[in-house]
Amino acid sequence: MNNIIDKKVRITEQSVEYRKAFKWHSLPYTEIMQAYMRIEEVNSKVCCGTANFDMHFLMLKTHSDELLKIPVSSRVLTERMLESLHTINPEIKIGYKKNADKKD
Repeated sequence: MNNIIDKKVRITEQSVEYRKAFKWHSLPYTEIMQAYMRIEEVNSKVCCGTANFDMHFLMLKTHSDELLKIPVSSRVLTERMLESLHTINPEIKIGYKKNADKKD
């Protein structure tokens, strides 16, 4: 398996390594319950008006219900990371369903 490396997240053979503040943390694949991509639009003022930027995040939900929001540099890289997570551990649910946590 090829490792996938970005500024604040690395997909390695054993775990997802992510940077939080100045420290790197490691999350084993067996602790990940769900993974999905989140895209947030950021409006910014520039010299000639406004500009819109998309920020991409790898969202990881653990079995202890912790939700990690890890910035990734591009949509393509985030998609590759999600595919890699599913290949490494098929038990990880890939994707987000609105109201999936609510019970009737």
